[in-house]
Amino acid sequence: MMTVSEDKYDVIQQMLAEKRHDEAITALEQLVTESDDHAAAHYDLGNLYYASGQMDKARAHYEKTVAIAPENPSYLKNLADLLYSESKDVDRSLSLYDRILSFRPEDIQTLMITGHLCVSLERFDDARGYYNRVLDIEPWNDEVQQLVDRIHERDAGSDSSKGPEETYQRCHDLVKRGQVDPAVAGLESLTAQHPDFALAYNDLGVLYYQQGDKQRCVQNYEKAVSMEPDNAIFRKNLADFYLAEQGQVEKALEIYLSVLNDNPEDIDALMVAGHICAALRKTESARTFYDRVLDVEPWNLEASERIEQL
Repeated sequence: MMTVSEDKYDVIQQMLAEKRHDEAITALEQLVTESDDHAAAHYDLGNLYYASGQMDKARAHYEKTVAIAPENPSYLKNLADLLYSESKDVDRSLSLYDRILSFRPEDIQTLMITGHLCVSLERFDDARGYYNRVLDIEPWNDEVQQLVDRIHERDAGSDSSKGPEETYQRCHDLVKRGQVDPAVAGLESLTAQHPDFALAYNDLGVLYYQQGDKQRCVQNYEKAVSMEPDNAIFRKNLADFYLAEQGQVEKALEIYLSVLNDNPEDIDALMVAGHICAALRKTESARTFYDRVLDVEPWNLEASERIEQL
C-alpha cells in the first residue's frame, strides 16, 4: 500500500511529464516540508531550480539528496557537476567524482571529468591515471590518447630543468605504479638529455624486455655496460640476455667469469656459471662453482641438488 507522500510524488511526476514546472516546484516544496527525507523529491527540486538558473537553491537540494542517499551515483553526479561547472569548488567536486567511480569504475564521462580536474590542479600523474583507465575501456579513443600524449610532452619538457637523479626517480615511481609506457618515455627523454646516465639505459633494457622488444632491450643493456663496465648488475643483465635469448653460451660465461673475478662470492654468477658448465658437460668445473656457492651459503639447497645431479 502506497504512503501519502508516495501518492503525492506520483501526482508530481505527472506534472513534470506535462511540463507544469511551476506547479511541480510548489508541490515538491510542500512535499519536502512534510517529508524532509524524501531524496527523490529533493533531487527533482534541484533539477528544476538548476534549469531555472537558481543555483543556490539547486545546490541546497542536491546537497540534501547526497546527505540522505550518499551511495546514489546519480545524486552524487548532479551535485559534483554543479560544483564543478557553477561553483568552481574543484576539490569538493573531485572528491564526489571519486566516490562515483567507486560505484561505477568504468563510467567514461566521470573518468574524463576527473582527469580534467586533476589537470586543472596540476596533478598530472593522477590525470594520466584516469585517462589511461579510459583507454583501457576504449583503446580507440583518440581524444584521450592525445591528452595522455600532451602530459608526456609536458613531463619531457619539465624534466629538462631537473637533474638526472630526480627525473630517474620519477620514472622509477611510475614503474612501481604500473605505468610502464610513461616510464619508458621518461627514461628515453632522460637519456637524450643526459646520455652518460648509465642506470637509465639499464632500466630501459629491463622495461623493453618486459614489453617483448628484445632488440631495444639488448641495445640498452650493451650501452649501460659500455658506460659502466665494472657494474656487476649491468653485466649480469647482459649476460642473462645473451644466454637466455641469443644462446651465446661462451659469451655469457665470459661475462659471468669477469663478474666473479671482481666478486668471487657473487652467488648469482656462481650458480649460472655452474649451470653453463653442466650444460657443456664440464662436470668438474660445474662442481667447483656449486662448491663455491656452498662455501658462501652452506644452506643452499639448489647448489646441493645440482652437485648430486652431476
